[in-house]
Amino acid sequence: MSNNIDILKEILLHLESYDKEVGNSDIKEFAIYLKDRVIRGEEQKKGSGFDKNNFRNYTSYPEVEFSSLLTGLYRFSKHYVKKAFKNAKINTIDEFGFLATLLKDGSLLKKELINKHLLEISSGSEILKRLIKNELVYEFPDNKDKRAKRVSLTAEGKVEIMNAFDDMHKVSEIIIGELTGEEISDAISIFRKLTFFHNHIHRLDRNTKLQDLHSKYIN
Repeated sequence: MSNNIDILKEILLHLESYDKEVGNSDIKEFAIYLKDRVIRGEEQKKGSGFDKNNFRNYTSYPEVEFSSLLTGLYRFSKHYVKKAFKNAKINTIDEFGFLATLLKDGSLLKKELINKHLLEISSGSEILKRLIKNELVYEFPDNKDKRAKRVSLTAEGKVEIMNAFDDMHKVSEIIIGELTGEEISDAISIFRKLTFFHNHIHRLDRNTKLQDLHSKYIN
């Protein structure tokens, strides 16, 4: 029992550091933080010595290569998604995401739905206009605030999103490629860590200038 108490004390120390550095109550993010601290050790700042004049060898910088590869994977995925929606009323991954979220949540305020997908209000509103025009979504006044509009799936919208799931699952399997189960788990852990990091910025410093973001979160 005494050994377990010592472990608990150590966890509490890490939790205190986590609260100061991150400051939220997400158990998954804390698990990733704890893994970095205990198993991998304290992360050291990379200090890659980036030199823009070395543009011919830009991929020698791992942060640059990582960003480039991630962008490339996104473009590959868009290509497969386009095939999935060839014969559907859904045209984009954002439209699919909106419909899938409404299927899960039932109804949401327009602003809530747009914010869930990390989009600007103007861009999200255009997506909703298309979905409403195609009779996949309908809008109605909110009970608490008559000035606000809620959105929900139409009967046709439910059929459309359910039909899209099969092809979108095929897209997901193609994107994963030949990764093993362990590699997929590692990749998910990395992407979750990055998502938590950027969600924090999006929530607290969305309108902060790039240089200030870099100074606050990187330097």
